[in-house]
Amino acid sequence: MMQVEEILIIKNGTESYGISTEDINQISRVPMLMPLPLRPRGVRGLCAVAGNIVSLLDFNLLLNMSEVDYDASKTRLVSLNDPYSSNSLLVSEVYDTVNIIQENIEYIENDNDPVIGVYKYDNMLIQVMSLEILVSRINRVKIEVDEVKNGKIIQELSKEEDSSRFLIFAIYKEHFALNIEYLQEIILVDQQLTEINGTAPEVLGLMTIREELLLVIDLRIYYGFKANHTDKDRILVASFDNKRVGLLVDEIVDIQNVPHSDVEEMKDSFKDNKIAGVIHTKDRLISYFDENVLQDIFSANDTFIDAKNVQKDEAIDYVMEVIVFKLLEKEYAFEVDSVDEIIDVMETTAIAFSEDSVAGIINIRGQIVTIVSLFEKLGVPTKINKDSKIIICNIDDNRIGFVVDSVSDILHIQESQLRQEDDEYFTNVLYLDDGERLVLQMDIHQIVVKKDV
Repeated sequence: MMQVEEILIIKNGTESYGISTEDINQISRVPMLMPLPLRPRGVRGLCAVAGNIVSLLDFNLLLNMSEVDYDASKTRLVSLNDPYSSNSLLVSEVYDTVNIIQENIEYIENDNDPVIGVYKYDNMLIQVMSLEILVSRINRVKIEVDEVKNGKIIQELSKEEDSSRFLIFAIYKEHFALNIEYLQEIILVDQQLTEINGTAPEVLGLMTIREELLLVIDLRIYYGFKANHTDKDRILVASFDNKRVGLLVDEIVDIQNVPHSDVEEMKDSFKDNKIAGVIHTKDRLISYFDENVLQDIFSANDTFIDAKNVQKDEAIDYVMEVIVFKLLEKEYAFEVDSVDEIIDVMETTAIAFSEDSVAGIINIRGQIVTIVSLFEKLGVPTKINKDSKIIICNIDDNRIGFVVDSVSDILHIQESQLRQEDDEYFTNVLYLDDGERLVLQMDIHQIVVKKDV
């Protein structure tokens, strides 16, 4: 066993512990803590140290004791050297640094015990710890975050700044956006359309939705693109001023909260007023449209929308709006009110001591999001494909992401379409398309709270 030459003494009440100073980078006061939802025992959260985000390990919890008092005046943060630099230790008190007199230390050989020796110092018996054994089960958490300067985390601006919520969709490899304010629902293209003679090329015809006629416009043709029909095609049901229209698009990409500072109105710059402006993102510009563009579509097809369309029945009571997604070809749903955004699947970073269902964490615009595997929760094989998405939900002010196969629809649900389900993860069964399509509505809170078996 390698000899320890110098130790840092850590005190916890009457107990004293020692860590080799070779593993220690610096000692500092406790910085701001970033809580981590579903954090495993031993991990208190994340914090910024020397411009990096590291996982904050509670020294006491790792030894199965009561957690360190984060706000106590003597509490300190011990930053570590490689290979442990992606972690830091929260300790109750730093006592002293001493050189080891070898005749006063008794080494203990036990491969599974982090205590590798007992050192006699003054009137104390110090348990000398091996960091290698103590953190041997810990997967490193190291995230590169550009928004960290001078050791302080810059909070996500979108929470403080006024923002709007947009649905992002694709048309012939280009991204467009529609403000959620004008979106009623998203539906599958699963029925025949009744063509209308003498209309513009982008007018596909009329379809019936819940005994109501809906005019469908192919946005691909409307914007001058080629229309290639695939199983990803979706119809966006947009509404404004008590009028509705269906807009056929290639694929649903995302739902995002966009700060108003990233939205640039450019109505006069676009021919035919088919675009209201652009959204500035990190890697692209996204064209968006609003009520003015919808008004132009309504005006161009006024005869069919007003004369042919049955007005919405005011007696219909929609009790909720849901987002429908797939897992291994089965359909499930979350309430839209809980969904913050939808993003493409990205690589996660594992968390120490996490449950099997916690796939790790990701960094979205400087904010840490915990990723939970619904595959693990439901006990089905994990299968990630090119269409997989992460649905980011806000649960008790914590942002938690769920990996799904694909996102299908956003739908308004009536009371008559609900059947209560008594299950650990599901609250309702949604009876869609006259009962021919059954969708299980998930209880997001129960998914997060219930521990893995």
